[in-house]
Amino acid sequence: MFVDDGDTGLLIAGLRRYNLFTSVFFLGRHRALLTELVTAAGVRPGDHVLDIGCGPGKLVRALGVATGSTGAAVGVDPSAAAIDDNRRRDRTPHHRYEQGPAQRLPFGDAEFDVVTSTFVMHHIPEQHRAEALAQMWRVLRPGGRLLLADASPSPRMRRLLAPMFGGFDAVDIRRYRDQLAAIGFTELGYTQSRYQTGVLTCVKPASGAAQR
Repeated sequence: MFVDDGDTGLLIAGLRRYNLFTSVFFLGRHRALLTELVTAAGVRPGDHVLDIGCGPGKLVRALGVATGSTGAAVGVDPSAAAIDDNRRRDRTPHHRYEQGPAQRLPFGDAEFDVVTSTFVMHHIPEQHRAEALAQMWRVLRPGGRLLLADASPSPRMRRLLAPMFGGFDAVDIRRYRDQLAAIGFTELGYTQSRYQTGVLTCVKPASGAAQR
């Protein structure tokens, strides 16, 4: 399902297997989770939105519905296979897919109103995670909103998956709160979704305060 590309991180190698896994993990409610994530990200019509580590592009397409044709939904992923598949399948004019890792985003400063990154941070090599967060700050406009999410299984699901994955502390998205605050993000909030997911949101201040 994934291959380790060394300095870049884990790349999706089998989209079909990945989609099957998400269907099982979310008990067939992945679409409901996508709707919840779009709402939590505060996406509005006309927004320019970036999804980092977009994989098969499901969240990009959900975000694109919220932005409407006056906005833009962009997905970026280090996997060439994922980007090629999305470009082939999704011809929506205001959707776009680009190849690149989270720690070296191929976009300009302050280009997006909203940035999302879901089930991705633990795939980035640990030595590059701080730079990935800094890149999220860089591409967000002042007043822009960031949403990070990762697995946060129920106790029952943890017991079921423990033989396969071990513990889940390493994917707890709350571990990045202090780093985000140090960068300059404010209004940090955490919610526990009923769909086996922890969701962390924050805001780049409208004042455009300098990164600390």
